[in-house]
Amino acid sequence: MKIVQFSVLRPIAMSMVIFFLIILGSVSVKNMSIDLFPELTFPTAVVTATYDGASPTEVENLLAQPIEGAMGTIPNIEKVSSVSQNGGALVLVQFNWGTDMDFATLKMREQIDAVRDVLPDGVQTPKVLRFNPSDLPIMQLAVTDTKGNIENAKEVAQKEVKTAVDRLDGIASTSIEGGPEQEVQLITNPQKLLSYGITLKNLQEIIGSENIDLPGGNVEDDQETLPIRITGKFGSLNDLEMLPIPTRKGTVLLNDLVEIEQKEQRENGLSYLNGKDAVGLSILKQSGTNTVQVAKNIHNEIEKLKEELPSNIKIQTIFDQSMFINQSISAVSSNMIVGSLLAAFVLFLFLRNFRSTMIISLAIPLSIMTTFIFMYFSNQTLNLLTLGGLALGVGMMVDNAIVILENIYRLRQEGEGKKDAAIKGTNQVGQAIIASTLTSVVVFLPIIFVDGLAAQLFKPLALVVSYSQFAALFTALIIVPLLSSLILKLKEKEKKSVFDKFNNRYKALLSASLKHPKKTVGVVIVLFLLSFAGVPFIGTEFLPSQDQSYLSIEAELSPGSTVEKTYRKVKEINEKIRPVEEIANTYVTIGGSSSFSMGGRNSNNEANYSVLLTDIENRSRTDLEIAEDIRQKLKSIPNADITVSSGTSGFSANPISLKISGPNLETLRSLSDQTINLISKVDGIREPKANYEEGNPEVSISVNRDKAAQYGIGNASVAQTVSDATKGLVATKLSGDVGEELDVRLLVDEKYISSTEELENLTIQTQVGTSIPLKAVASISRDTGPSQITRSDRVREITVNADILNRDLGTITKDIEKTLKENLPLPNDQYKVTFGGQNEQMNDAFYKLSLALALAVVLVYMVMAAQFESFFHPFLIMFSVPLTFIGIILGLLITNEPLGVGSLVGILILTGIVVNNAIVLIDYLKQLREEGYDAKEAILLAGPTRLRPIMMTALTSVLGLLPLMFGIGEGTEIQRPMAIVIIFGLTVSTFITLIFIPTLYYMFEQRRIKKKEKTG
Repeated sequence: MKIVQFSVLRPIAMSMVIFFLIILGSVSVKNMSIDLFPELTFPTAVVTATYDGASPTEVENLLAQPIEGAMGTIPNIEKVSSVSQNGGALVLVQFNWGTDMDFATLKMREQIDAVRDVLPDGVQTPKVLRFNPSDLPIMQLAVTDTKGNIENAKEVAQKEVKTAVDRLDGIASTSIEGGPEQEVQLITNPQKLLSYGITLKNLQEIIGSENIDLPGGNVEDDQETLPIRITGKFGSLNDLEMLPIPTRKGTVLLNDLVEIEQKEQRENGLSYLNGKDAVGLSILKQSGTNTVQVAKNIHNEIEKLKEELPSNIKIQTIFDQSMFINQSISAVSSNMIVGSLLAAFVLFLFLRNFRSTMIISLAIPLSIMTTFIFMYFSNQTLNLLTLGGLALGVGMMVDNAIVILENIYRLRQEGEGKKDAAIKGTNQVGQAIIASTLTSVVVFLPIIFVDGLAAQLFKPLALVVSYSQFAALFTALIIVPLLSSLILKLKEKEKKSVFDKFNNRYKALLSASLKHPKKTVGVVIVLFLLSFAGVPFIGTEFLPSQDQSYLSIEAELSPGSTVEKTYRKVKEINEKIRPVEEIANTYVTIGGSSSFSMGGRNSNNEANYSVLLTDIENRSRTDLEIAEDIRQKLKSIPNADITVSSGTSGFSANPISLKISGPNLETLRSLSDQTINLISKVDGIREPKANYEEGNPEVSISVNRDKAAQYGIGNASVAQTVSDATKGLVATKLSGDVGEELDVRLLVDEKYISSTEELENLTIQTQVGTSIPLKAVASISRDTGPSQITRSDRVREITVNADILNRDLGTITKDIEKTLKENLPLPNDQYKVTFGGQNEQMNDAFYKLSLALALAVVLVYMVMAAQFESFFHPFLIMFSVPLTFIGIILGLLITNEPLGVGSLVGILILTGIVVNNAIVLIDYLKQLREEGYDAKEAILLAGPTRLRPIMMTALTSVLGLLPLMFGIGEGTEIQRPMAIVIIFGLTVSTFITLIFIPTLYYMFEQRRIKKKEKTG
């Protein structure tokens, strides 16, 4: 302990160290990135492949199965699943946690190249994409025009807002949705084109070849070498209109051959803000950048824009992740400050000495600053979990300092000088607090070996708590003795305090316990056994839901519904949710591109709402309660499948996810329908829905191969002609006035493709140059198209997902298991029903954290054995660990909190800190025994002597966590279970340490003495 002596005897040098730590800590905080959660890396990648015109069955056989087979040979694969839809497949590859995803995706691309030759002709090279949570928007904006001119709003969004945002640091991309998309349309009459002997494909090639600038070599002129450029790009719409087109009747201007006009695209998504036309912008940040800073820069830029834009243009924020981050960080920080103040109050209450309280209170900010330095150099960010770790550690930060200061204070009362008391007092308990710190930190070592989502979330918290404990140890060993030697002053006359009376009562209770040790131990054991009766009443969950003041509503109409029909349904929804007072803004998108747009599939039958709620402090209901209210209001809307979801963490799966697997798709659909009906009756289940889609109504064209062969055409020719007529062909792009480019699209006049009768007369160019109607080689009928085929580990699968309300995940899962076992007969062993989603994540996390907890107990025992150089004393102290079960169960029952990942992490932390008080007590007890005291005398002296530091450390830890337990403010839901477990577990542990452990020690000593007498 020479460093303690150096600290006390060299105050100026140590003051410089303190000043340096404060400066370095402040710089570290300023330069740390701020985010909602630690940056997560999911071991997941996807392969997308398109095959236009292929049915889901064909896609499954020709694309999904070969790609699945190729992916299955890659190392560290956990699961391969696929979705086959009309026109394409998506193969999802999940790797084991900890896999190097850069190397894994490289291997995936190599395997794709290996199977490329077995894929059908016409299939584009499959793409490999990694799943990254940072690919989700950090902010969504809506641009509106109060005059109702949506075209103007779209132009402002594209030319002003997007341009301004894209140039900011940290922006990855900005996408625009909604509003009219302009293009130049060339409307053709098939009969007219036929009379001129020209096709859409001919026109596309001619227009595309004319709208280019080409280099033409160099020319010598006036002793200069000048490059030649042939300019042919269209400068205006007039250039396009006057383009000469060679036909069998001679050259004809394009304007005379087709109808040319600039107008909106035929199919385009719509978006509305609070029922009015709007244009949306989704903004993604670059990976690793500071979310809060990026969002702040965006807001500053938008404010500048608002000053420059006309007053009729309004830019509103729909969703801002940084807002929730700031509110959550602020709430956790406030709770941390309140906890610190409560801890300081406890110190003053016990010590009744302002200078002593000031010394301990200074330990908190110094420890926090030192922790920030550790965090910065280990590349940690300021987020809910790292700050939550600091908040958890605030009360524990002063534990070591309290023990040392209390011992110094006691020596000063016994007459020791300032410096001697500081050095001697620290040396007496120094080894004990080092052991206490090691037990608090060593419990986190097993988390290094845990993988999965829970580990990614809580490893940073474990690191921060460990950092805070080492920082607190440094402060206790160096700073507290220094300050004590300088400013600690005793009162001339100390009055008896309430604590003295409490000390006397404790001494009497301890004496009574020693008189009846078996009864005392028996009472504790009975309480421990009784606590098991509360286990069935405690539910389980994965992670608690977080109120982010955000809801989402999804409305799906029957397949094939038009945008206009979906919009009418949106108006009904708007009327129903208008009375909900907590809604601040509603933003809805209709149609547009789908998240899975293989084969040109659109989502015109879908509407997606983003509902922004008022702040938590301005409403009395939670987001879950508001979501349920909206859900009930929308139940009466017919002919629409509507789901309402609260804004949860975003990285956890569906609460209920049942995977039904087997070979036959129709059987799976029947089983999934039965499953939905059965689980709908389970209390707490909301909106069960299968992930398969009913077939889309479609027009089926069946080509007569014999007739088609006579004309020298095949299926591909027919498909290309029909596709060109219905979708159109983009021939080129026309440059606008300010740099934007408009698609020049060739289209067949809608009246020629508006019905199956008209479609039958669509002309097809034959190999010999003649044209025939489509009906000459094909039959046309209305039909129901295929839906989708989902596979998991090469077996077909349908998933039934559901939300839950007012009940915990574990209890609902048990009810579902019982219901399905009794009422859902499976055809044979090939069909299985398994749980996925949060239940799968929860079970995986519980198993791994339970193993970590068991290993932590062993490590704590090993640390204490090394400290005491004895197996007996650590064995005695370890009794305080299982008996905390009494407090844990009591706390979870009182607060009605389910056991989740947060609770398990809290138990892990508790394992390391519940032994600290016993270590301090047994260490002093051991010293007294070595000085010659008998067991009873040593206990009656050690207990009251160590009562004050034990009570002080317990109370500071408990009161420091109270704000988190009450969940004050946004973003505290994830730390609340940890706080509950630690508060109640530590409270019970304190009484166990003060009464049970000394009594148990006494019993063991009595037995040892009797045994010695018999053998002696």
